[in-house]
Amino acid sequence: MRWTDIHIRGVGAVLGDIIPVDDLTSGSTRRKVTRPSGQRAISLARGKTGMDLAVQAGRNALASLAMTSDGPLATPDLHFHAAIWRGSRGLDFWSRAAYVRSRLGLPAGPGIATEINAMSNSLVGGLDLSARILAGSKDSGTVMLTGGETFGSPAFDHLTADRDIAYGDGGSALIIGRKPGLAQVLATSSWSDPSLEQLHRGATRFQPPGTTEVGVEAIHERKAQYLDTVGAESVRQRNDTGITYVTNEALCHAGLDSTDLSWVLLPHYGHHLLHTQCLQPLRLPRERTLIHAGDQWGHVGPNDQLIGLTHLLTRHAVAPGDHVALIGIGIGMTWTASILRITAVPDAMRNFQLPTLLPWKAHPSATAVAAHTSNPER
Repeated sequence: MRWTDIHIRGVGAVLGDIIPVDDLTSGSTRRKVTRPSGQRAISLARGKTGMDLAVQAGRNALASLAMTSDGPLATPDLHFHAAIWRGSRGLDFWSRAAYVRSRLGLPAGPGIATEINAMSNSLVGGLDLSARILAGSKDSGTVMLTGGETFGSPAFDHLTADRDIAYGDGGSALIIGRKPGLAQVLATSSWSDPSLEQLHRGATRFQPPGTTEVGVEAIHERKAQYLDTVGAESVRQRNDTGITYVTNEALCHAGLDSTDLSWVLLPHYGHHLLHTQCLQPLRLPRERTLIHAGDQWGHVGPNDQLIGLTHLLTRHAVAPGDHVALIGIGIGMTWTASILRITAVPDAMRNFQLPTLLPWKAHPSATAVAAHTSNPER
């Protein structure tokens, strides 16, 4: 879908401490984890909840909204919150969205605060949904998206719970509206393939009524059960269809070619999975991705792309006129692509830079890279 009056008005993200993988594992476990994933470090937010991280990211997003706004800031009419893991959700039978909105100091008023669950595609997919809502509801002017994740042993080990993916802790937030701000949303596209639902269920039976899932997450085992049945090639083909469809359609509606994109922000998978699931089907060079920042943070559920966008803006690795694609992938499975044109990069956003353990450099074709690489430790 092509959009003409949908804008990113604020964005924010927060990470924990960046801890080298070698400091977390040893011996055979280290070899098992780092070789497939290429992960160098992960973000660990010890002592914090996913909701607390979402609140901090939301405050940063509201601060960035103020940087491009004149007059009083509008209260978001709609608020969608996302978290993929039960350990990041705090409590059952309780509203995480209302908690985050309350801690942000947003007052009572028209609209709704609720949760969205497209798993790791919740926030990029939420941007697509928000654009459609704003386009069809002239009485709604602003939508806020928030997300927050904290994983942890023994129930969810950051490094070994999943196949070829290391997970990190963090939060992010996005404010979408009709008035210009940091970026214009040019186009969005989504694709669903529910035939892949069993990839993350495997042969596991549902919990009986009246019980709650407990114990260690068995994501790796569930995937293995499904792959042993259908084969990895079947999954690869269906993923290729989904990711190429949304990317090509969004680019077409935006009137752009893939070579017009300065950056493509993808899930922070391990190197092998990122190559097979994203780079290879899109014929995308890794230099236009944040692979060497994501492998210091880990996969932070639905927050990866907003963390990446915050990183680019706060490091001034983008400039007005640059085009950026956000591509989300959620188990179930769904894919969403959103094409943005950067419209403003306030200097004050430097105050919200995200940590990297190791030096990060933008690729040579990125606008304003000279200013960044003159101090690679930024």
